[in-house]
Formats: sequence, C-alpha cells, structure tokens
Amino acid sequence: MDSDSENDFLEDDYYSILNLRKSATQDEITNAYRRLSKIYHPDKHVDETKKKEAEILFNKTQKAYEVLKDPHQRAIYDCVGVKGLKTEGWEIVHRTKTPQEIREEYEALARDREERMLRLRTNARGVFTAKIDATDVFEPNQYVDYDYEEDSYIYIPNIEVSSMSMSMSTEAPITLRDTIVLSGNLSSRTGSVSSSYKRLLSSNGWIKYDLTAGNGLHVGAKVFKMITKTVFGTIEGSLNDLSSGSLKPMGRVLLGTSLGARTTGYISLGGRFSSLKQTSLSTEVEHNTERSYCMFKVEIGLAPAISMLYTWKFIEQDLMLRIYAKAGVLNSKLEYGVEKKVSKLNTFAATVQIDTINGVTLKIKFVRASQTYIFPILLSHEVITPPIFYATFVPIVSWFVAKNVLLDPLMKEYKNRKIVKQREINKKRMAELRQEALSAINLMMATMERIVRDETEKRGLIIVFAKYGCAELINQAGQSFNENDILQPNIIDVTVPLQCLVKDSQLILHTTTKSITTNGSSYY
Repeated sequence: MDSDSENDFLEDDYYSILNLRKSATQDEITNAYRRLSKIYHPDKHVDETKKKEAEILFNKTQKAYEVLKDPHQRAIYDCVGVKGLKTEGWEIVHRTKTPQEIREEYEALARDREERMLRLRTNARGVFTAKIDATDVFEPNQYVDYDYEEDSYIYIPNIEVSSMSMSMSTEAPITLRDTIVLSGNLSSRTGSVSSSYKRLLSSNGWIKYDLTAGNGLHVGAKVFKMITKTVFGTIEGSLNDLSSGSLKPMGRVLLGTSLGARTTGYISLGGRFSSLKQTSLSTEVEHNTERSYCMFKVEIGLAPAISMLYTWKFIEQDLMLRIYAKAGVLNSKLEYGVEKKVSKLNTFAATVQIDTINGVTLKIKFVRASQTYIFPILLSHEVITPPIFYATFVPIVSWFVAKNVLLDPLMKEYKNRKIVKQREINKKRMAELRQEALSAINLMMATMERIVRDETEKRGLIIVFAKYGCAELINQAGQSFNENDILQPNIIDVTVPLQCLVKDSQLILHTTTKSITTNGSSYY
C-alpha cells in the first residue's frame, strides 16, 4: 500500500461480494443475490456459530443487492464508492446524469457540507489587535547605557505596545429571515457594546439596524435592494455622538450595476448631511476572476484621491499577493503584501504599509478558524529606506526558516501519525475480511459437496485446488502443487467458493485482481 492510499478506508466491493462484473444486468444481480441468499440465510443453518456467521454475510449480501438493484444508488456507488452513499443531499441528483456529473455533484455536496460545518464553528468571531511601536529601532533618540571598556554607548531600542483592543461578535439566527448579531469591543482606552438586527425582505433585499453604546452613542440603519436583475442600491444613515449634546447625522447612498459577467461598477455619495463640504462622491469599478481581483476608485470631495487594488491568486499554492496604491491631495499610500493559507483553518498574512502621514508599518495577521490576531508594527514616522527594506525581506526570510525548520516537520509528523493510524485500521479491517472469507468457505461446504456430486455424475468441471493471494506455495519437491502443499499465511484456499460458482460445468470469472490456479494452470 503506498502512502497516498493509506488514508483510504477499505470499503466493501459490492460487485465482488455478488461475484458480478461492473456491467452486470439487473437479472444477473438478482440471480446472484438469490444464489448467495440460499447459502448465507441464517435459517439454513442449525449450529449457532454458523448461524451468526451466516447472519453477517447475509446482511452484507443484502446491502450489496439493495445498492446495485437501484440504478440511482448504483450510479453513485460506481462513481464515488460507499462514501458517496453516505453523503446527504443526493435527492437533487437525477438518474439521467452522467457519471462525471454525479462525481461533480458529489464534490459540490462535500464542499457544501464542509462549509456548513465551518460556518457552525465560526458563528462566534473574535479579533485581537496589538499595535506595536518599534520606531526606536530606526529612529534612535536616547542612550541608555555606557560601556567604559569600549568608551562608547550601547543603544537599546525601546519597543512598546502602544495600544491593545479585543472584539467579539456572535451571530444568532432567529428565523430563516431574521438574524441578530451581538458584539463588544474593548481597548486600552475605551470600550463599546453593539447589536444589530438584520431581516431579509421578500422583494430581493434586506434591512439592517445598528445600535452601539460606549464613547458616545451610535444609531444606524441600512437598506439593500435589487432594483433590476443587474442594478442594486443601498441607503444607510446614522446618528453619532448623541451624548455630547450635538447630533451628527451621517449618510451614504450607493448604486451598483453589473458591467459584465465578472465586472461591477459603483457610484456613491456620502458624508455629513449638515455640511456639503464634508460630503464626497466616489465611483468604483471592480473585476473579479478566479485567479485575480482588480479595483479602481476615484473620490471627489474634501480630499480627492485615486486608488487601485490588484490581487493575484495562486490557487494551487493557497497563496495570494496583494498591492494597493492611493494618490490623494492630503495623503498618499502604498501597500503590498502576501497571504498564505498554512492549513485548512490557519492563514498567515504580512503587509507593508507606506504612508506619507503615518510612515512605514508592517502589519502581521494570523487567522485561526474564527479567531483573528493582528499586529501592526510601526517602524518609522517618516518614509525612509531601511524600515521598508527590513519590513519587506525579514518576513520572507522568517517564513522560509519557520516553514523548513518548524512547519514542514510538524506537518510531516502529523501525516505520518495519520498514515500509521490508518494502517492499523486497515490491518484490522483486513483481518475481519479474512475471517469473513473463511466463514463463507465454511458455510459453502454443503453446497460445494452437492455441486461436486452433480459434476462427477456428468463428468463435468471439478476444481482440484485454487489459491487467492500474492505469495507462492511452499513445495519441497519443486513439483506441481497438490492439496498437501503448505500455504503461506497471506494465502486463502478458495477451492470451495470457486466450486460453488460452477454452473452447468462452466466457471465464469470476471476481470478482477484474483489469481486462480486450477490443475496447474493460472487464470486472471
């Protein structure tokens, strides 16, 4: 067994159980089931041990028959095996679908099931943010110790956590249309509690209400509506800082339309209702494909700006590269970074932010299932070369070192443990199958004796000896084998079951991995 197959469970082969070819007709399936039922039916045996063995084999035979006699279940089994029969949602699969379509449907159902399980685990979300000030590394401003031997100062940079914040949110569906979200945010300076209520509307839209308390009060509402098949819009408004005694109404209107199969355009107007000077108009176009995403945006208002975002998606490597540029009257910004999916539930991202106002920042983000950890590290207040260089190359070097020294060995050890565990399961399963085969041979003895008598009378086909397995017989004399030769442990004597398959002096064996030897000749 190779390493790729160690993760697969040994499934029952329903065609082998009934000794049928994959193209067997319904009549052949029924006849095979009836023939084996006469041998394995518990009522045919008086001895309690044989009765229990017969019950196990009869149930397996019956299960194989129930699957193969149903064209729908048989098509699923032929395409994806026993695991496909255990997948929920097959009621949407029609009998007229091709095997390729059934396989694609199974993969889609498996993805949907995985996404449902993931959504159940990610109903509660948490974000932890710790802002780190490391500007003292590139902008030294003090000497803290003196080395008398070297007659020089030793500078120790001061790195500190400037602020921390934590937020948690829980989504609680009430009905198919109503959802409530409760969230809280706590930082080193302040905290807030928020709640929102969202209701799906029957007319292709939804409405959402928000309420936030803490450091003032925020009340807001947002409405989404599909106007036509390709045009949609949102309207949102809010009142802020009610505790200060002055109302600050804010609002935003957005209109979007589909410009193509993968292209969407937006135009929005938003800002303070009380002052036109504090409103802005923006237009945006985005193009999203399987492997890339592009966005271009123009803002007109108090702070005119042009921005662009481009993302490359390397699906095979679970990797995404991102670059963002913004040129504005008040501020210009450049961001570039990478996001890597380390495992099924773990994602790592690093982004370099170059800002004409805020300087150079390295943002590290780690996502574990529904928990997100963000560490923005401010390297300098000014845009200078050294922090940009180190922010770009240190994460890359650190990633390759961590991957080769820590992550790869851990993943290899995990896979090896999984393979060893699967080998143990398959070994136990092989022992069970071997015992079932020996029990079947025992139950077939009476049928075999009757067939031998019939074939002897008409000088038909009598199988002298047959083996199943990959090993060789131990024959001391080096001559043709006989019934007195010794079988190796991984060989099963299948003389009895093959004799039971003889009908009208003919033995029909379908193309399988079995090797049958009779009278010194081999048949495959």
